[in-house]
Amino acid sequence: MKSNSSSKVIGIDGYRVETKNNTNSNDVTRLALKLQQTIELAPLLQIFCQETVNLIPCDSVRYQNKMNVFNYQAGEINVHRCRYQLELEGESLGEIECTRKKPFSMRETDLIERLLSLLIYPLRNALLYQKAVAEAHRDPLTQISNRAAFDEALNREICSYKRHNTNFALMMIDIDFFKQVNDTYGHIAGDSVLKAVSQIIHKTIRRSDEVFRYGGEEFVVILSNTELEGAKFIAERVRREIKKMTVHSHEKINVTASIGLSSSCSQQDVTDTLYHADKALYQAKDEGRDKVVIRP
Repeated sequence: MKSNSSSKVIGIDGYRVETKNNTNSNDVTRLALKLQQTIELAPLLQIFCQETVNLIPCDSVRYQNKMNVFNYQAGEINVHRCRYQLELEGESLGEIECTRKKPFSMRETDLIERLLSLLIYPLRNALLYQKAVAEAHRDPLTQISNRAAFDEALNREICSYKRHNTNFALMMIDIDFFKQVNDTYGHIAGDSVLKAVSQIIHKTIRRSDEVFRYGGEEFVVILSNTELEGAKFIAERVRREIKKMTVHSHEKINVTASIGLSSSCSQQDVTDTLYHADKALYQAKDEGRDKVVIRP
């Protein structure tokens, strides 16, 4: 079957056409009100896609935004499609695609465009809100996640452990003699060390793991769905990679790190995992630094 496909750029200034058939005016008004009820991206798109599927109707409505690496879809994609690039004041807001088994009529595409004109501003606001939330959870120096993001991620891991008994491990990492680095080479060099260490940790851990800047020269890694032996292997690899690195400032700077490790499977109370990882870190520093200590 030959598919029918069309593509168009939709912006608030580029669309002023009203559909000739006003029978859907109440539905359109309802959608406009619903779109004002949330500032979060996923619920906003869920409302828009579901309402659009009901009004047109379509087999699927899909939104994707390559800049934000975000996708949302309602229904199953079919052969005939209408695709719209969404813009506001020259800024791309992503792409909406509607599909179904039979071609869309002119009246239906006019209605889709009318619905999209209602989405433009709420979508822009949701994207700005998503960006603000992401920035609030990112450390500005190292560009990795910060303490607030860690608190949320740890809570998710604890909930997953209690619900599904999926073990996790925590790795606390502290750069050895970091104050001495600042005092000897200056704070700019110290910042370079922090950025380099964060990058080494990020490259060394698995994709499923998350690294956070916990504060100062401390980092914490959540090792999801990981037993203690596997966590120990990763921790030792991180320690070795940090020791091998050289930071180039006005002079070459070599650093080491102490690591404390604890696992949820070793705790009577899973919420104590962070406490024990922190205790293990201080034990590693007391025992001479540049080592991994496991605290059951």
